[in-house]
Amino acid sequence: VALAEAGRATSEARRRSGGDLAGLAAGTLRQRGTTHISVVDAAGTACAVTISNGEGNGEPVDGFGFMLNNVLGEEDVNTAGNGWPLDTRLSSMMCPTIIEMADGGLVALGSGGSNRIRSAIGQVVARLCLDGQDPRGAVDAPRLHVERDHLDFEDRFDEYVRQALCDAFPDHRAWPRPDLFFGGVHLARRDADGGFDGVGDARRDGVAVVVD
Repeated sequence: VALAEAGRATSEARRRSGGDLAGLAAGTLRQRGTTHISVVDAAGTACAVTISNGEGNGEPVDGFGFMLNNVLGEEDVNTAGNGWPLDTRLSSMMCPTIIEMADGGLVALGSGGSNRIRSAIGQVVARLCLDGQDPRGAVDAPRLHVERDHLDFEDRFDEYVRQALCDAFPDHRAWPRPDLFFGGVHLARRDADGGFDGVGDARRDGVAVVVD
């Protein structure tokens, strides 16, 4: 789906350019969104990188090809809104994470999702480290997010868990299927035996590749 959408967007841009492809590079980039990449190699090196355009300030860094993030979309850490004071470092909920498992395994993970990042990563880490779930199960499991006494949850929990959630949060919304609202945790793992696997969260068109 993501590749098809990218293809359509590319074709539309080429059409608008009237054949002058050089003109495509002249426009100011204003694309929103967050990308996360997790890598683990055979030497035991792990890297987790979260890159975000935030609301997108339209200013690419010369020679580097990425846009500066104004971080104005994270309301819970940016309470000042657009009135952020000058010369004050912006905070972010982005949290690329590396886990050294008790059995010697190594996991790199992270997520986009603005203020849902903390709940997405926290739930996956808990399922991996406390419940002993495999990576695919931990990422695919239903998620929830609480904010200002309001609960959002993917409506795939067992019935008794679902009822307990609804009782605890009368103000709630049940989402009928997995949704990008709940982040996209992309994960790479080297297990204790030296094997590799990974999970790209389908909520945000993630992919995982093992390279020999």
